[in-house]
Amino acid sequence: MKCSVRAFWERLEGSVHPDDMLAFEENPHTFNLDFPPPAFVGDIDNAPIIILMANGGYNIDRTPTAFIDAGDHQEHRDYLAGRRKKLPTRLTNYYFKKKPFHESSVVFVNAVAYRSPRISSEPANKRLARILPSSILHRRWLVEEVLPAARNNSRMVVAHRHGLWDLDRGSLADCPNVIFSTNPASRFLSTATQDRVNVWMASRRC
Repeated sequence: MKCSVRAFWERLEGSVHPDDMLAFEENPHTFNLDFPPPAFVGDIDNAPIIILMANGGYNIDRTPTAFIDAGDHQEHRDYLAGRRKKLPTRLTNYYFKKKPFHESSVVFVNAVAYRSPRISSEPANKRLARILPSSILHRRWLVEEVLPAARNNSRMVVAHRHGLWDLDRGSLADCPNVIFSTNPASRFLSTATQDRVNVWMASRRC
């Protein structure tokens, strides 16, 4: 079943979603909007493990190498829309280099799809994130579609970068399938968190 995030990003035509354009025009920010936004990486409709991230990263040297020509831009849009199943050709695959991070079992989802070097030190971008329609949609998807699935044991959520997601630790204390990462400074999860994910995945195969 197609989730609301997938349906939303199907409408992307350039590098900015049409619903977000007005917010960008009316508010100061330093997001880089030259490239299609990495709203998520992985099978967002079906992956049982959901890793919550902050926003799309931007590096002045590395990011352009993933978008050398118009075909690269289109591959990324097709991937977000589900028209392309494989990762875009030049998209880095470092997220899936460690177990259990396989494309079919894990999806990385950004609270804010758009690219910047380090949103934690970008106050204007953090303010804009509160009102961006795409970010509001991502937060609603988490509350309405993902957390209920975590409570019924059909999905596991790892809040690796939870600040922009408005997650309330207290209200989720009784939900073992929601893990707050103990290693948020790294792009990878701690060994303890990975072990919990592995145990849960093994229990699903029993």
